[in-house]
Amino acid sequence: MKPVDGVIVLDKPSGITSYRAVERVGRVFRGTKCGHAGTLDPIATGVLPVCVGRATKIAGYLASQEKEYDVFFRFGVETDTGDSTGRQIVANPGKYAQEDAVRAAVAGLVGEWEQVPPAYSAIKVAGTRAYALARQGKPVDLAGRKVKVYEARVLSWSPEGFRAFLRSSKGFYVRALARDLGSLLGVSMHVSGLRRLMSGPFRIEESIPLADLVEAGKRGEAHDLLVSIERALSGFPRREVPAEAVAAVRQGRSPGPWLEGRAGVRDGEVMLLTSGGEGPVALVTRSPSGEWKIVRGI
Repeated sequence: MKPVDGVIVLDKPSGITSYRAVERVGRVFRGTKCGHAGTLDPIATGVLPVCVGRATKIAGYLASQEKEYDVFFRFGVETDTGDSTGRQIVANPGKYAQEDAVRAAVAGLVGEWEQVPPAYSAIKVAGTRAYALARQGKPVDLAGRKVKVYEARVLSWSPEGFRAFLRSSKGFYVRALARDLGSLLGVSMHVSGLRRLMSGPFRIEESIPLADLVEAGKRGEAHDLLVSIERALSGFPRREVPAEAVAAVRQGRSPGPWLEGRAGVRDGEVMLLTSGGEGPVALVTRSPSGEWKIVRGI
C-alpha cells in the first residue's frame, strides 16, 4: 500500500468550515490523520492545503507563508462578522465611496501595520475562542497584531462595491478590512465574496475541488493527487545526509556533525533529506550560539 503522506491542495467550496473540509478529506483517505494549513472562513473558497499523514507535522510551516486573495467588498451594510454570513448592524442603502478614494485607500494598505482581528475569529481569549464569546453577546477585546501587506490593488469598482487583489502575511484577516476600510471611507461595507488564490507554494491552478477529490477516492486514485512533503517544503534550503545521520537525528541528536563545513549551509531553517532518496527527515536550524538543532522531525 502506498504511504498516505502529503498535501492535498483543496479548492474549498463555499458554505462549509475548514474543519468540515478536512473531515471530508479524512474520509477519502480512510481515517488517516489530516489537518489544514491556514483556516478559510465558511463563505470563502479557494486554496486550502490539507496535510495528510506525516505531512501534518509541517502544517504550521505552510500556514505561516504568504497568501493571495481575490475579494469583493459590498457597500451599504456592515455586519457583526464582517461578511455576508453575519447579522446586519449598520445599513446605509445606496451609500458608496468614490472610486478614487477606494483606490487610494486600498493602495495605502501596503506595508507593515497593526490589525485588530475581528471579534468573530478563532483567537483564544482566556482559553475561549473569540467567536464563542461574540456569539454569547459578550465583549471581545482583541489586541492589534502586526501584519504585512505586500500588494493591494483594486480590480474593479461600481456603486455596489469593489473587487480587490491582496497579497499578505500570515494572520491577516480580510474580513477586518471591511471594518477598517469602511471607517476610513465613511461607508458601511462587508465582504460578500472571497477566494484564496495562493497559500505558500500552492496556487489555485493546481487545486482540486472537493467533489473531484471524493470521486477520485471512489476510483482509488486519491493518492495520486497528494503533493509530496518535499515539494511542499520547496522553499526551504535542503541538504542530503547519510543513513547514520538520519538515525541520529531521529533519536534527537544534533545534525551538526554532518552540516558543519558544508558549502552553502547558512543560518536559517534547512530541510534534511536522506541520501537514499527516502524523503525529508527533519527541519533544522542553527541557534544564536552556532549549534544546529532540530526544529521539527518529519
